[in-house]
Amino acid sequence: MGFFNWAAPVFNRVADRWSPESVEDIAEWLRPYVPPRGRLIDVGGGTGALAVKLARALDAEVVVLDPTPEMIGYVPEDPSVRSLLGTAEQIPFADDWADAVLVSDAFHHFRDQPAAAAEFSRVVRPGGGVVVLELDPRPWFMRVIVAAEKLLGEPGAFFTPDGMCAFFAEHGIDGQCTPMKGPSYRFTGTPR
Repeated sequence: MGFFNWAAPVFNRVADRWSPESVEDIAEWLRPYVPPRGRLIDVGGGTGALAVKLARALDAEVVVLDPTPEMIGYVPEDPSVRSLLGTAEQIPFADDWADAVLVSDAFHHFRDQPAAAAEFSRVVRPGGGVVVLELDPRPWFMRVIVAAEKLLGEPGAFFTPDGMCAFFAEHGIDGQCTPMKGPSYRFTGTPR
């Protein structure tokens, strides 16, 4: 059993860290891509705490895609949100199905990041968006977190902001990285 299988109840209790301000910030980053009644895939969305708030803020359909049954078991019932068991490396939607993909603090957990980037390019419609919220591994305390994740059997495959932008450019998604609070940053891009 993996870390997220047994940690799902803990995440359900503490994962709703999204203030109204932070939800509105994320919604603003997604609005250029997700029109009202549009479709967003929250890849690695866990318990769906953010997805429910974004569905309301964007007036959109949000799909929480997560590989851990115990995590998606906590996704709240909401007419605009559905949960789906699956991985970033094999997104179970047709080409150009989504207006955007969001990954929040999960990209470093993906075991095959190039395959995930290819799937983002495939499922996001032309002119759609990819928004990835991630942590910069360079501060000393982040190096401790990276080591702890690896001890727990997670890939811990973090990118620096420059590395993230270069990675996505190499995989057909052009964008930019913007610093946020602390070690957090945001990649915002569009598949070619």
